[in-house]
Amino acid sequence: MYAQLANLVSCLLLALLCALLAFQLAPRLDLRVSPYDQHFLSGTNAIEIIGGVSGRWTRTVTALRLPNLGARTAILTLGLLNSRPSGQPDPTIHVIDGTQQLVAFTVARSNGQGRHFALLIPPTLHAWVDLRLTSTTFSLGGDPRELGVVFQSAALTPTVGGLRLPPPLSLALLAGLALLCYGALRGASLGTRTALGLALLVAAGVSLGIALRPLAVLPFLNRLGALAGLACATLWLARLIAPPQVSAGRLVLRRADLPIYLGLAWWTMPLFQLVLTLDGAQNVTPNPTTLVIGALTALAALVAFALRGLAARRGWTYRQLLVAVLLGGSLAHSGFLIWFAFTRSGPDFWIYFRAARGFVRDGLPLYDLAGISANHFGYSFKWPPLYAALLSPFALFDGLQVLTGHRIVNTVLLGVSAVLLVRRAPNWPLVAAVLMLFNFRPAADTIAFGQVDLELLLGVTLVVIAALRGRDGWAGAVIAVLTLIKLYPALLFGFFLMQRRWRAFGGAILAGLVCTALTVAAFGWQTQWIFVTQVVPIIGGGGSSTPWIENQTFSGFFSRFFAPEIVSAPFSTPLIALATYSFFGLTLLLACALAAPHAQPDDTPRAGWQSATPLQISLFLLLTVLAVPAAWMHYQSVTILVFAAILLHGAAPLSLKSATALAVAYALIAYGNQWSFTENTITGGLGVLGYSYKFYGLMLLLGVITAEIWHDRAVQRAVAPLLSRSESRHIIESAP
Repeated sequence: MYAQLANLVSCLLLALLCALLAFQLAPRLDLRVSPYDQHFLSGTNAIEIIGGVSGRWTRTVTALRLPNLGARTAILTLGLLNSRPSGQPDPTIHVIDGTQQLVAFTVARSNGQGRHFALLIPPTLHAWVDLRLTSTTFSLGGDPRELGVVFQSAALTPTVGGLRLPPPLSLALLAGLALLCYGALRGASLGTRTALGLALLVAAGVSLGIALRPLAVLPFLNRLGALAGLACATLWLARLIAPPQVSAGRLVLRRADLPIYLGLAWWTMPLFQLVLTLDGAQNVTPNPTTLVIGALTALAALVAFALRGLAARRGWTYRQLLVAVLLGGSLAHSGFLIWFAFTRSGPDFWIYFRAARGFVRDGLPLYDLAGISANHFGYSFKWPPLYAALLSPFALFDGLQVLTGHRIVNTVLLGVSAVLLVRRAPNWPLVAAVLMLFNFRPAADTIAFGQVDLELLLGVTLVVIAALRGRDGWAGAVIAVLTLIKLYPALLFGFFLMQRRWRAFGGAILAGLVCTALTVAAFGWQTQWIFVTQVVPIIGGGGSSTPWIENQTFSGFFSRFFAPEIVSAPFSTPLIALATYSFFGLTLLLACALAAPHAQPDDTPRAGWQSATPLQISLFLLLTVLAVPAAWMHYQSVTILVFAAILLHGAAPLSLKSATALAVAYALIAYGNQWSFTENTITGGLGVLGYSYKFYGLMLLLGVITAEIWHDRAVQRAVAPLLSRSESRHIIESAP
């Protein structure tokens, strides 16, 4: 007890020291007009280039909000430009702090050059300096906008001399962030020193960000603290409801309790959206239906808790009741997501359909090479011709009817995948866990957009089943078909190559010939040749990366730190290309090493989904959405199979670390899309890290599946030399 208290005090004191140093070293705040100034400036018009400088016309009332770097007096410097046409009076500006007017002045014309106005800001203990700039306005003919003065910049400089004390709220948030991170990491069963070191690393990293780029970090302090608090509370609540057990000196979680961790982690995400809304974020409030389902699920959980005594007399524990409640909420929300998907516009489907219709009806080329060259992340058809060939018989039908049919087929395929995976679950808690996986926003977006990722999900599920049954030819044939639809599934051949299962390649060659014949019959040889020789070179390689927030690969994550603007357009530098290829090579090498046959006696096999095969194939599948240059969020629909492979991998409990990482990965990947936490607008600063939240989930998933395969091999190596066939099989199945 005293040791834990000492750790908390140490964490608190060191975090406070980091905060004090950060605010002491922070430079003056220098705000320039940019697409990412929404945290600080409101009540202005769109950006314009005036006098060679980016600026925004103010309106009658403009709000300026800057973080406070200390409790002393500060100097505010405003860069303003009078760009009014001749005949208009000079604008008069009033700077108001709360209800107190600080100053009023007129901005005179200065030959197209901005003027700088400096004024003293009274000392305040608040974390933000909130000012209103009121201006006299005018309007131009045909332009309904209010036009006051052109805002170009603002700088806030603390007065020099003496110790700069941070605002109390900022200090408390930094200290609380460190303590909550420590609590969450300890809850995930990390060692005391490891948890303390990582918590202090977070505090030091945030403090360093404040010291170097305060405008990029300070607006997010309260949100970081709230996120850490929610994570800590959710994890300890899960541990309270489903306590881990001690096995072989480590904390483990029974697989029957995994649905509780998965469900609580998922419902933490809309809670965080509510926190963001309370903090002033716009357009991130959860859908009202999500809130209703969440409220009913929480109410049902409380009712189940109140009736736990009655349930116990009937042989039900509260944990079992809670699993049923969470499953009900998950299925209800899955149904809502699918219904919502049918109301969307289907932009990706129209790319496929219009390409097929243009060829069949109008004789247009299938590929618009000019459009692909200009931006292959735009709205030009750029995929292999097979899927367009499958749509070509419907090219003359009404497009909306074909889109509805496409969505119905996708929904059926999702249901078939669910049935195939649920049938492999050995008990009802794992049935619940597998079904909960289908409360998956990327899958709903696949249906909505008219994409093909659910075909890939079902196809790879069939590949795993075929591989487990020794039908490698069929497995290879399915992979070939998937590759001729989306290219990336070709990585799955890595498993069969490392296992030296050559029949898969024979099946792939036969299926490839049949599919090629189909596309040639539909579009001719020339279209196939154009795709191979002209389209593939444009869309392939490190140059295919984009910093757009839908790209959740490593390349997308890395690109966002260097791109001048986060947009859906190609972006690459030699550094990004090198990093992309390096990450791809390292992760592929890892997958190949874990898929390679290892020394294992024939008398210790693990059958079916408890074998290493589903995990190994899933590892290659994970690389198709993690290590390639570009993969949109809806591509992650296929990771449902990766989660299922981990859930169904034997009856042995998971370590609490792995179980926690699995639950967090599920919440990050399954919940939301690119607009769920971004206020429908792109901002800079620390928010750039937040845009990659699904990438973090994929990395956690990579760690869990790697740990599972590694632990599986370690157990096999340990027991194989010592035990007979039957004993070996029994121990492997029950090993923690």
